[in-house]
Amino acid sequence: MAQLPRTLTYQGIPVWRHLLVIQWTTQIVSAIVVVALVVWFFANIGGAIQDRDIPYGFSFLSREYQTPIGDHLIPYESSDTFLYALFVATTNTVVVAVAGVILATLLGIVIGVARLSGNWLVSKLALVYVEFFRNVPLLVQLLFWFYLMLTLPTVRDGHVVAGRIYVNNSGISIPWLSGSGGALTWLALAGAAVVIGVVVHRLLVRREVETGRASYPLMAGFAAAFVVGAVSWLAIGAGGEAPFVISLPGPEGRFGRIAGGFTIRAGLLVLLIGLVMYTAAFIAEIVRAGIQSVVRGQVEASRALGLSPLEALRHVVFPQALRVIIPPTISQYLNLTKNSSLGGAVGYAELTNVGITMTQTAPAVSIFILIMLVYLATSLTWSLIGNLYNRYVGFSWG
Repeated sequence: MAQLPRTLTYQGIPVWRHLLVIQWTTQIVSAIVVVALVVWFFANIGGAIQDRDIPYGFSFLSREYQTPIGDHLIPYESSDTFLYALFVATTNTVVVAVAGVILATLLGIVIGVARLSGNWLVSKLALVYVEFFRNVPLLVQLLFWFYLMLTLPTVRDGHVVAGRIYVNNSGISIPWLSGSGGALTWLALAGAAVVIGVVVHRLLVRREVETGRASYPLMAGFAAAFVVGAVSWLAIGAGGEAPFVISLPGPEGRFGRIAGGFTIRAGLLVLLIGLVMYTAAFIAEIVRAGIQSVVRGQVEASRALGLSPLEALRHVVFPQALRVIIPPTISQYLNLTKNSSLGGAVGYAELTNVGITMTQTAPAVSIFILIMLVYLATSLTWSLIGNLYNRYVGFSWG
């Protein structure tokens, strides 16, 4: 049999039979096809836009928006530009996403652990919670909480809890910290205190492993961070003004509007409650499945070593279950972030709601391209965080 030219072989194997060459060729061809389809798709969209004289472009971003935004967690005026208004709306969405993810995770872990409780009543109550909130559409839940909020009294006749918390159909006003001139300095020092606490914790964990003597690393880490933060606070406050003071809410003016403190507006509150309650039901099932995936022998071994059920769950079971829990939980974080686009149904000015309002005076195609890019960036960020943490957990327990 004639020998093939060297250009037709790779590592002595014909290129059309070499597995590595076939894989690379398949990936390159697939990438070319995908890119060609994407270019063809957007070229057709561009042609359709031009043929129908649909307005597009991004020059409107520098114009004044001239429309109020009911909820803005950063300063905003109607005279600000479209670009800044989109940034304000994006901030509203990100705040809901981050707060919702944290609260839904905590609630989901509690409900998931409760599902496996040996107490019959606790287990069944957790089951009822999961089945109810998981099977009722999110929009229906949001509308339920919204109309429940409307049943509260008006601002003037609202409830006052402990003389400091005001509850009415406009939201909840609570005491809040108001920063002074030294606030940023103390925050920087507080960040350094957290780093010091982490370093102390790790050093004592290493000492505990090497010597076998109890060092209480968690307690010592918290103590170190607290001491450094407290000393920094006292040092800055020695100048006559504390870094932060407590701002108390209270009625003001003839209409009794609440001023001072921090007011969680009704739209934000309803959206957060709905998203957290709904997403926590899914996370609870993920946590339950993750815990049950750990070999029962691990639990029995930890109990044989004298660990209590809670200690066994914290130190043995849950760390191993994280490898199973994290990937689907990240998917729930993505869903929560995207579901925040329902905020317009309950009067919260998140990104999609503001974008829809903008289409009255700006090109809809351009606006929704920007909205899609923001949601894409947010979802990719959650995925990146989840993948990095999953890799860390894998290395720690592999």
